[in-house]
Amino acid sequence: MGRLGGFIPPFFMTVKYGMDYTIYTTVDITRTGQYRSEPGKESARWKEQNYQTVLQTIGIRANINNASEPKLLTVRGDSLGFATNKTINVWQLDFSTERDHLFEVDGDETKLLAQDFEAVPYISGLDECMEQNYSVFVTDGPSCNIIFQANL
Repeated sequence: MGRLGGFIPPFFMTVKYGMDYTIYTTVDITRTGQYRSEPGKESARWKEQNYQTVLQTIGIRANINNASEPKLLTVRGDSLGFATNKTINVWQLDFSTERDHLFEVDGDETKLLAQDFEAVPYISGLDECMEQNYSVFVTDGPSCNIIFQANL
């Protein structure tokens, strides 16, 4: 039987560790790669700062395995769960984490993400379409500007 006691592992074995998530936000989180403040590039720098804020907030609890480039969508807000039936700009960020159910509480797969993002400040006045009273992420209610989805 050999050294493996009769167990012959398959040549290609697919093992999935972690979990996939999607964030939808009305906050401009465009990844620009503008890491320095330079004259005439302030807007690009602020967008990059918002993107980094999102990654760092996720990183409070998780190591991000993959993060896609944020995609700009132009959609009816209520189609994604925002409190408007107008056509708005929404940024979509897909990412995965190293552990399954990392943000789960009582069967809600994204509850801890929502708690972590609540009231985190961002830079407003970029390419957003929904006006906010304050420049902070709001995860619930009519002022909600960020929605989380676990892709099971």
